[in-house]
Amino acid sequence: MSELVINKKLLDILSTPMQILLYINMMGEGSLMDLVKISQMSWHTIQKWIPILEENGLIVVREEKTSVGTAKKIVKLTETGKVLVEKLLELNDTLKEIGK
Repeated sequence: MSELVINKKLLDILSTPMQILLYINMMGEGSLMDLVKISQMSWHTIQKWIPILEENGLIVVREEKTSVGTAKKIVKLTETGKVLVEKLLELNDTLKEIGK
């Protein structure tokens, strides 16, 4: 997991889906439960936005079997999602500079 520090000002102005993209970027790839933990968003919020982000080509979701045979969904950014996150991180850097 990345040690990137997201400026609180950025989180205050970003929509929930954009925040989710930042958290997925920080994880690299992970389960929906990992995303709930790192983002501190509710399961309902994550489940609401994941299909929309996938439909818009910003993330890919795949299923994996766990060691006990249940399925878990793994998410990661697409190339388009990575480009969008790069722009968000540029905004993050700008907000850091303004805050100095």
